[in-house]
Amino acid sequence: MKRIKILVIDDDESLRRVLEYNLAQEGYAVLTAASGEQGLELLKKEGADLVLTDVRMPGMSGLQVMEEVRKLDAKIQVIILTAFGTIETAVEAMKAGAFHYISKPFNRDELKLTIRKALDLEALQREN
Repeated sequence: MKRIKILVIDDDESLRRVLEYNLAQEGYAVLTAASGEQGLELLKKEGADLVLTDVRMPGMSGLQVMEEVRKLDAKIQVIILTAFGTIETAVEAMKAGAFHYISKPFNRDELKLTIRKALDLEALQREN
């Protein structure tokens, strides 16, 4: 069985490491990138089943990353993470096509459940 691959894009190195460790513990293959541009290059080269991205990063924002991911493969689900959670940003992210929007600091169990739901939807879309 193919291992599910998750791309984590965040300019916070310590958060990337924590997410990489936690997701690997769950059995996922994890790719990490420090910027939107780097993340998109990795996605083009390695592929991914799901993208977790921060909203505010130097250069490309998480919403811009999501737009580019959609152009590459509309079935890849994107979960937005942010330390600057506002209702307006959450609504904007969801309207733009984010699967879900999670404010930092987040609950690990909530993140795991959200990832499972996003992957289930992605699998269903590919099946249809």
